Amino acid sequence: MKHLVTTGPFLSASLALDRLTTNLYFSHLLAQTVEQQKQSEQDLQVAIALGDEELIKQCEADLAIVERAYQVTAMLDFDDSVQ
Repeated sequence: MKHLVTTGPFLSASLALDRLTTNLYFSHLLAQTVEQQKQSEQDLQVAIALGDEELIKQCEADLAIVERAYQVTAMLDFDDSVQ
């Protein structure tokens, strides 16, 4: 539930704070996704070295999920307009 000030002298500060917290949250999610991608790539290299076809398929599926997360994030419309 958002508790934004919708009128008065603190409106722009309230909106700026909301944008800041949203941006910080998405930055955190992006950092987590990058770490997951790096781990999945390492796991894939190990699976290839072991020649484990089932593990290779699982690692490739994990990487596909991470790639899809990037694509979905790129489709988000962030409103950077200043009010």
